[in-house]
Amino acid sequence: MSGVTSKNLLRGQLYSCNFADGRTMFEWIDTTSQSKDDHLVFVSRLPHRRLLDRIDVSKVETYWMTHRVGQAHIAPDLEQLHDLILSRISNHHGCVILEGLEWLVTLHGETVILNFVRSLRDDLHRTQWSILIPIKPLAFNSIWLARFHREAPEIDLIIEGHTEIEIHVADEVGEEQTPDSASTEEGLPVLVMLNRLPEVGFTKSILRKRILQWRRMGLDVSEVEPALHLDSAESYELYAVVEEKVRRAVELEHMVDAAQEHLSASQQTTCKFRIRQLTGLDEIHAMLMSR
Repeated sequence: MSGVTSKNLLRGQLYSCNFADGRTMFEWIDTTSQSKDDHLVFVSRLPHRRLLDRIDVSKVETYWMTHRVGQAHIAPDLEQLHDLILSRISNHHGCVILEGLEWLVTLHGETVILNFVRSLRDDLHRTQWSILIPIKPLAFNSIWLARFHREAPEIDLIIEGHTEIEIHVADEVGEEQTPDSASTEEGLPVLVMLNRLPEVGFTKSILRKRILQWRRMGLDVSEVEPALHLDSAESYELYAVVEEKVRRAVELEHMVDAAQEHLSASQQTTCKFRIRQLTGLDEIHAMLMSR
C-alpha cells in the first residue's frame, strides 16, 4: 500500500483501488457524487439499470462498457476510452472511475494495457482531474500487478462518517432490492414493503440508498430529498414522515389489487399512478372502502 487514502486523492494523478469489495466502491462513488465540488465520470461494466440501486445516477456521468451499441454505451476499445477521458479532463475538474481493467487486459493484452495506463497518467499531468481504476488483484499475475501499481498507486477508499452501526444498517438496506424484472400487469415496478430504518445509525448515506430504492419502485419521493441537507434529527423526522406515506402507498396498492374485480381498468391505472405519486392516498382509501 502507498499510504494514500481517498481523502487526499490529488488532482493530476492516477490511482488504483481494490474492487474485491464492490459495495465499498459504489458507496464511495455515491458519497463522493453528493459533493458539488467535483464532476464524476464512471465507466462501468454494469448497465445503467443495475447501477440505480447502488449510486445516484443523476449525479454521476455513467457509461456502460459493452460491445452493444446504445446511448451512454462505450465499446471496450482503447482509442474510444482514451478519447472520452481526454474530452473530460480538458475542462473543469473531477474524477474518472474506469472499471473493467480485467476485461480490457483479456481483450488487448497486458503490455498494451500497461502502455494505455501510462498514457492516461501522462495525459493527467497538470490537469484538475484524477483517475481511479478499481481492480481485482487476484485476476492478474504478481509481476504485472507490481508494474501496474508503479503507474497507478493503490489507495484506500475512505467513506466519511461510517460506523459499525451504519454499516450494519446499510447492509439491511442493500438486501432489500426489487428484482429488475418484477413489474405489475400495467408494466409498473412492483411496490414492496421495506424494513423501517432505525434512528440509531441513520446517516445521509443510508438515506440516499433508501431514496434510490424508492425511486426504483417508481415512487415520487422528492418530498424527502431536503432531508439530505438537514441536521440529523430533522433529517430523520422528515424521513419518518415520508416512510409512513410510502408504507401506506404499498398497502393501498395491495388493496387495489385485491379489489380489481370491482374496479375498471382505468380506475386501477389511475389509482396506481396516484399511489406512486404519493398523492390522494386518503381519497383512494375512501373509494376502496366504499366498494
